[in-house]
Parts: sequence; structure tokens; C-alpha cells
Amino acid sequence: MTQEIRTITIGAGQAHPRRSQKHTRRRVRLNGWTVAKYAALTVAGVLLFRAGAAYALTERGYKAIGGEVFALFLPVFYYTISATVRDYITEIKSIFREEKGHEKTC
Repeated sequence: MTQEIRTITIGAGQAHPRRSQKHTRRRVRLNGWTVAKYAALTVAGVLLFRAGAAYALTERGYKAIGGEVFALFLPVFYYTISATVRDYITEIKSIFREEKGHEKTC
């Protein structure tokens, strides 16, 4: 039996290694109004939480955290609901465009 020996030359005809992700910087442009809107929602959530906690303390008679903690998630709720409504409206518009295009071909 004879064995065949193959040699590999590194760098000949091979692609250069890609730059790792930790060395690249991505710039993200933030809209000032969006930042202000979510900051206002965060402040409103904190204020609602504090008011709800004070009311719950008077009702319960002892300190505890209950459903009023969900006021802190106000920015998250706003984002998810607005994204869902935006996607739904986009989908409805695309359905109506398809129907109008279908009517023209018939």
C-alpha cells in the first residue's frame, strides 16, 4: 500500500479571514423625539408605580408589591403594542393593494 501525502499551502487561493464582530463599530442614529417619548413613558411609569404603591399600602395596611409593578413596564407595553398595530396596518394596506391589482387584471 502506498500513501498519498498532500500538502496544503495556507493563504494560496483562500479568502482573508473576516474581521471579528467585537472590533467593528456600528453607529446608530437616535431620533431625539423617540428618546424623549420613551423617557417620558419611563417617568410616567415610575410615577404611576409610586402612586399605585401608596394606594395599595393604604388598602392593604402593609408594604407589598403587587400589580402596580406593571406600571414600570409602560415603555415596553407601548413599544410592543405600537409595533403590532403598525405591522397590522401595513398588512391590511398590502392586502388592499393586492385586491386592487387583481381587479385591474380581471
